[in-house]
Amino acid sequence: MDFRAYIETQQVQRVGHRRPVVVAPDTSIGDTAALMRRRTVGCVLVAEGDSLRGIFTERDLLRKVLSQAGEVSMTDPVSDGMTPDPVVTHTNEALELLLRRMHEGGFRHLPLLDPEDRVVGTISLKRVIAFLADQFAEA
Repeated sequence: MDFRAYIETQQVQRVGHRRPVVVAPDTSIGDTAALMRRRTVGCVLVAEGDSLRGIFTERDLLRKVLSQAGEVSMTDPVSDGMTPDPVVTHTNEALELLLRRMHEGGFRHLPLLDPEDRVVGTISLKRVIAFLADQFAEA
């Protein structure tokens, strides 16, 4: 099977994912950043109960908090610095759709949902590339 056919037919769930690291919207950005450092993750999901509200990434931290034009501070709630209503992917979608979303949006991480829109975890571009490299090792 060629590469194009493979990514059009294989589902995202084959790649694997990382269990979600989740914080409440009122968690401070400082506490969220510390949690990211402790758990060695590039993003956390922001949720209220079962409802995904946003994603907070290393890029959000750099651009919205630590830059000279910082819009928010480390003591503000993560909801003020997160990306609200993030683009997501589903476990039963084709890899091609995931790759297209990541490329078009410039995303390195996406929340991963099951077909019923429940959070399963996060998926990173790094994980996708490693998976594809394993599948096409000879190429």
